[in-house]
Amino acid sequence: MVHGLGEHILRYSYWSDLFRNERIGFAGVDLPGHGRSDGRRGHISSYDLLDEMIDILLDTCKKTFPGIPVFIYGHSLGGAIVLNYLLHHNPKIKGAIVTSPWLRLSFEPSARKLRLAAIMKHILPGLIQPSGLIVGHISHDQDVVEKYRTDPLVHGKISVKLFHDTMAAARYSLLNAAELKVPTLMLHGSDDLITSPDGSREFAGKTGMVELKIWEGGYHELHNELFKGEVFEFIVDWINRRLK
Repeated sequence: MVHGLGEHILRYSYWSDLFRNERIGFAGVDLPGHGRSDGRRGHISSYDLLDEMIDILLDTCKKTFPGIPVFIYGHSLGGAIVLNYLLHHNPKIKGAIVTSPWLRLSFEPSARKLRLAAIMKHILPGLIQPSGLIVGHISHDQDVVEKYRTDPLVHGKISVKLFHDTMAAARYSLLNAAELKVPTLMLHGSDDLITSPDGSREFAGKTGMVELKIWEGGYHELHNELFKGEVFEFIVDWINRRLK
């Protein structure tokens, strides 16, 4: 599991319990600059570092559970990271699950902001800015929203370099979607006000390797929505179909 911007892997404890009940293992780590990992909050020095982390995580899973099929799962920023990894490395895995990927933002940054980020990443790559995430847009479940607001391991920060690199990775993924060789389940909420479902539609429309499901009325965190049970059942059914 590769989590999203500003959060951490322990936010998926409930989700991992559901998978365990289905006899499906669940593994993940906090990204650099997130949760309990080291580094400036909201800053990741390189996507190459993320690729290395995924390589290590996949290798660990394969050694811990030899012969067991492996899937990569990414949410939001994690979805962008996973898609970028799949396109660059074509790992030998059974499939991938990507939810609410950062391919397009629901409110596209201005051309001026993008140019500024391109310049500043060379001058002050670690410059931290507010992410601008509106917490109320993550889920319709107000308990989830409140827990997010009060979680000491959550932050609302992003570095100039991470923002620029993620935007570049998103553009690369959309341009090269037809090169995807790993069967992928892509889920997005129709009312996501953080990452745009249009990005998922565009990506899926360029490749036959993606099964796209748009959840009507869903916000950004489908795994934390009021209908999360339906989302989980859909994912497990897809995994089981892949195994058959």
